Amino acid sequence: MAALQQNFSKMISAQLRSKANDFLNSRKNANNLADIIQLFEAETENFTSVLLAIEVIFTELLKRGDLLQVVVPLKPADQSPEALYKKWLNECYETALTHALQCVKKGKITSRLQALVTLCKLMQAEGNYPLEPLNGYYFPSVRLKNIFNVLLDSEIPMSAPITRFQEFTEYRDVQQFGLKVLTTLAYRKSPSHVFIQNYLELLDKLLALEIPTEVKKAKGKEDDKEDKVLCSSNGKQFPFSPVSCKRYANRCWGFACQWSLCEDPKTHRRALMLLVERLMPLLNKPQLATDMLCDSLDAGGPISMLGLQGVLELVRHHNISYPDIYDRLYAMFEPEMFATRYKKRLIHLADIFLSSTHLPESLVAAFAKRISRLALVASPDDARSLLQIVANLLLRHPALKRMICSEDSPAIMSNDPYVMEETGASRSRALGSSLWEVRALCRHWAPEVTSAATRVLASHNARDPPLSLAPPEDNEQFEAELKKRFKTIEINFIRPDGMCIPSGERLMTYWDLTA
Repeated sequence: MAALQQNFSKMISAQLRSKANDFLNSRKNANNLADIIQLFEAETENFTSVLLAIEVIFTELLKRGDLLQVVVPLKPADQSPEALYKKWLNECYETALTHALQCVKKGKITSRLQALVTLCKLMQAEGNYPLEPLNGYYFPSVRLKNIFNVLLDSEIPMSAPITRFQEFTEYRDVQQFGLKVLTTLAYRKSPSHVFIQNYLELLDKLLALEIPTEVKKAKGKEDDKEDKVLCSSNGKQFPFSPVSCKRYANRCWGFACQWSLCEDPKTHRRALMLLVERLMPLLNKPQLATDMLCDSLDAGGPISMLGLQGVLELVRHHNISYPDIYDRLYAMFEPEMFATRYKKRLIHLADIFLSSTHLPESLVAAFAKRISRLALVASPDDARSLLQIVANLLLRHPALKRMICSEDSPAIMSNDPYVMEETGASRSRALGSSLWEVRALCRHWAPEVTSAATRVLASHNARDPPLSLAPPEDNEQFEAELKKRFKTIEINFIRPDGMCIPSGERLMTYWDLTA
């Protein structure tokens, strides 16, 4: 049944492609365009073939200039057959765009994604070949505003179409005009949770391409190649303005701050991700986000980890003081952290927070002890990262080498004065304890954990610089997963010429294989 349906869809695609070519080759087949547009009213969930045909037709018409209309002020409208034909083509173009916008919200996911791509491709073609004669650079921001209206005002989350739209946000003109358009759509007093999620995700995709915060005096050839534009407008240069993009981003975030971002955990997490990863370098007054970040630290779980990153940015670059920040960080290190997707982020931030050599010895000892205890129940990958933090702490604070234990006997474990349940680092009594957990991890079944524990025990005599705990690149993680999941498949290098084993095999000397 699936194969029959696939063959049927291929047949329809071939017919529509043939109709589109006949229309483009001769005006005698003008009714083909009306027939193709009428297919949008069919009761089906897959409009992919119709959308592809529409994209081919109107892209070619825009290149030819068949949709170009010249309007002369104070002159009666031209009623010639050629002018009426162009007017009819423009009406068909507007109707097709309206139907394509409706397809983004209904039907199969493949059809919805194709509708979005078709709208963006037609927007690109219209920017390169405008509907009216223009002299300077032109970008059809009205088309982009219609796309954003569909993505934002939907009753369901539009994560898949917005993610697909990211391939167009790599262009500087789409980024600048997209942020400008988004500022005109953000004025809502009490939007729904779906609107807020779609808005935050769309803003995140528009800011995926980094906006330079410092204006360069002279650009080299390499910098010019980096800035890609969607609409070239016959080779006319796009006037990219980082200052304008930064102003639009501040305005977009200003509208979002007026909404109830912290009521829904999913929305709260999305807003924090957008703030700490995209917006902090662009905000004119990042200090205004202090209340939101401090409230996020009290929420617990992944939200606290994301809030911690924002607080670190304020402390390091904006002179914001948070008196109990180390106690909050200490309380985040608990077994539940391994179940969150931000555990690597927390470990990396903790190493930055503890990088100062002027921290109290009792505080550093409490962190070293708590992290070592968590390494006992962590996975090998997490245990290795935690042991790297302990090694860095011992390298920065040589006075803590007295905590290194030479054995991990049951007597030492039972007499350990450390209180794991205490959430305050100064009250955990870690200075009177020892790192017997690291000694126990030297007999771990994973070789990488064993080597990491051995490095911790030898760190007080080493002169190596502290290890970097920056998160690994995505490519490295992907290559590691490939090596784990896939094995090399051996292929015959001698072409077999029968049922027997190829020549040169040692097995032939002991066995005779017959068909």
